[in-house]
Amino acid sequence: MVYGQIYDFTPTTFILPNEYKKFVEEFAKADGKQIWICKPADLSRGRGIFLITDIGELVYDQQSIIQKYISNPLLIRGYKWDMRIYVLITKAKPLTVHLYKEGIARFSSERYDTKSLKNVYSHLTNTSINKNAPNSNIMSGGNFGHGIKWTFE
Repeated sequence: MVYGQIYDFTPTTFILPNEYKKFVEEFAKADGKQIWICKPADLSRGRGIFLITDIGELVYDQQSIIQKYISNPLLIRGYKWDMRIYVLITKAKPLTVHLYKEGIARFSSERYDTKSLKNVYSHLTNTSINKNAPNSNIMSGGNFGHGIKWTFE
């Protein structure tokens, strides 16, 4: 099994509360000019996720992951997005992974904007959150596709 960071494209990440002291040290280096995203470890569908720029805003009551926020993400027409890909692992040693040819791209329902860090519709791509956004139909129709999810096809 492989532990630790083996790729150089993942954001700086800490597990709270275990690595709180290390996080505070890293936070201090940024001198308040860095955005961080905190994600509860045992929730799903975007619940409990929040962004901070001030360490005083950090409140958590369970094990959480906190990462440097990617403040200049690759956008599609001004919207944040992520990909869901499906894999089947058939063997651990040697590692054998099969990648399914289909997947989905999920989008935020509001254009990306760091002026409002509390706007989950701008910063999160979770379908369960964005399906309830006031303007969730803004991306439907036209040449942008249908809704807030695209299939790879």
